[in-house]
Formats: sequence, structure tokens, C-alpha cells
Amino acid sequence: MSEVTSTMSNEKGMSAFILSHPLVSYFFLAYAGMWLLVAPLVMDAFGLIELSDVMSLLLFVLSSWSGPTVAAYWVTGVLEGKAGMKRLFRRTFQFRAGLQWYAVALFTFLSIWIAAYSFLYNGAPFAALAANPTLLLSTFLPSVLMGLLIPSIGEEPGWRGFALPRLQAAYGPVLGTIILGTLHGVWHLPALFTPLLGPFTIDGFIIFVLTAAAGTFLYTWLFNNTRGSVWMAIVMHAASNAASQLVTSLTPEDVLLTGWAKILADGWINVIVFSLVAIVLVVFTRGTLGYRPDRSAENG
Repeated sequence: MSEVTSTMSNEKGMSAFILSHPLVSYFFLAYAGMWLLVAPLVMDAFGLIELSDVMSLLLFVLSSWSGPTVAAYWVTGVLEGKAGMKRLFRRTFQFRAGLQWYAVALFTFLSIWIAAYSFLYNGAPFAALAANPTLLLSTFLPSVLMGLLIPSIGEEPGWRGFALPRLQAAYGPVLGTIILGTLHGVWHLPALFTPLLGPFTIDGFIIFVLTAAAGTFLYTWLFNNTRGSVWMAIVMHAASNAASQLVTSLTPEDVLLTGWAKILADGWINVIVFSLVAIVLVVFTRGTLGYRPDRSAENG
């Protein structure tokens, strides 16, 4: 009897904390859900344990689904009950948006990266894609479709569906976006110690987080202009990962860069171009990024 009473007390205590600190609770659960499943992959990378290929793949897939989205539904369930969870589900599959926003979601990251790395490599990535545009159908779009399931559906209902509306309401669109982008970037930390995103370096980690924070401005702008559609963020997330893979394959490996060009190619070009894009969005939207407080109830 005492064990049952203790369990009920713990559940009430956790629910009370979630009710008092919903954003803190969300980020803690989003981190814990992913980090716990990635931990064995990190241990395997350091030779502390030995995982089979099947187990490594299973942990990778499960970790992509166990963090932000699970946390979002958990915290939403405590805050708003089943009705809130149903609203979050509906916004996750809110397909209706103008074709222009689908184009933005699919091709913005690809266009930015093609332009940035063509600048560094004398137009080589753009020329390679122009010479073989069917790569968009044979490589890019299939990667986008795969990315919808792994990892986008496991992240965006949390990052954009739960956290962004609350961060914008509390801190405004610009600071809210910086907070979300930074925490999203740091969330990847354990994966940087595995073959998934590694090898880990301090410089690489800083570049990764800064790029994530700057790139998040595009997500916020898209989200706010599509009436809080989590689905559009899912598409953009999948497209950004697919774009990174495609541009990497289009970038020549036999060209040795030196000086400032080498430093930029090591990742700082990403920080610079996405920071410039973020500044342009802030300036041209006058700091709103398309955010309308009167839609906060709809988005949240």
C-alpha cells in the first residue's frame, strides 16, 4: 500500500512541476528521451561496449523518435489533456499551405548551400547540379521523403509544435528563436560523439550550434506564415538534411582550399550565410518573423 501511495505521490509531484514549468519540463524530457538511447551508441564509439549493426540501427531509429515529440505530447497531456494532444496532432498534419510555402520549405536550404559552396569552390556544386538536374528527383526528393520519418516527425511536433509558440509568447519571435535554435543545437551533443554526426571537435560543436541557431530563423518565419503548421516545419527539416547530403556529394573532394577559404569550408561558411539570412528576415519583417500574437492560441 505504501508503494502505491509513493508512486501516486511521485506522479502528482512530476505533474505539478510540469504545470509550473512547462518549457523547462519539455526541454528536460526532450533531451533525456534522446540522450538515453544515444548513450549506448556513444559508449560503442568509445569502445566501452560492442553493439551489433542491427542494435546500432535500432537505437538510432528509436532515438530519433524518443525525444522532442514524445516530450511535447507528454507535457501537453499534463497541461491540456487529451484535447490539447488532439490539437497538436491536427497541427502536425496540417497540410494546407500555399504552394509557395512548400517551395520555401523544400528548396530554401538547398539554394543557400548551393550558393555558399559554389562561392567557395568556383561554382563547382552549381555546375554539377546544372549538368545533372535529375539528381533532384533521384537523390534529393527520396532523401526528403525518408527524412519525413527519420528524424523530422520525431522532432518538429516538439520544437515547433510545442516549444516555439510558448517561447515566442514569452520572449518574442527573435529571442525565442535564438533560445530554441541554441537548445536544439546543443541537443545533438551526444550524437556528435558517434559516427552519425562525429567526430566531435570543440570548433565543430560551436559551428554546429551557431548554424542551428541561425537556421532556426527560417523555421520560425515559415511556421508563422503558415498559421502554425508543424507539417511545414517537418518538410523543411527533412529537406534541410537532404540538401546537406546532396551539396556534400556535389562538392569536389580533390580541390585543396587554403587560407580563409579553408576556414570557411570547415563550417564557418554555414554560420555566416545563415546568420546573414537571419538578419535579412529580421530586418524585412521588422523583427516579427511573421509572428502575430493574436494567433498564439491557434499556434499553442
